[in-house]
Amino acid sequence: MTPKILSLEFHTRFFPSLLRGRLRPGERAGTGFSSTVEFYVFFVICCILFILGMPSAVSRGSFIGWLVGGIGAAGILALLINSIFSRKEPPSYDCFLIGVFFFFVVLGISAGVFVGTLEHSLSLGLLVGSGGLIAGYLLGILAGLWFQYLGWLASMVNILAGLAVFGMFSVDLVLLAGSLF
Repeated sequence: MTPKILSLEFHTRFFPSLLRGRLRPGERAGTGFSSTVEFYVFFVICCILFILGMPSAVSRGSFIGWLVGGIGAAGILALLINSIFSRKEPPSYDCFLIGVFFFFVVLGISAGVFVGTLEHSLSLGLLVGSGGLIAGYLLGILAGLWFQYLGWLASMVNILAGLAVFGMFSVDLVLLAGSLF
């Protein structure tokens, strides 16, 4: 049984063991393609159509741009709706999105690094960073659960959030190294 999210047991025992279990490499269950691979391909194609069509549509009023961008936008919307309605069971900690959780945690810390570097103030950076860490931790728990409602798109969002964590961490290192010199 899962303890209440506001309890001390949740944050000292349950959630750290959940993170350890999700970070530990496990056995892969089977090989091959899942049934949603074609949805991922269509989603990427629709994003490309939207990205290619909209700049010419907006800047020059191109009919072809509006057509291509509109098809891409309609496809993205249709696939997003399909993904949301494909999720039948409620969110659970068994399917917790750890990449999304760490994205919010690192985003909060990055806010502190950015503000501290911008203002050339270590104390302000530590204050904003610690507030961002706490807010990111709490929002990350909720987002790791509720982003599961995205259905089959949740795994793509989780992977992209994990990649963004490495990007934000790299930018933080550059900002910190630049503030030393």
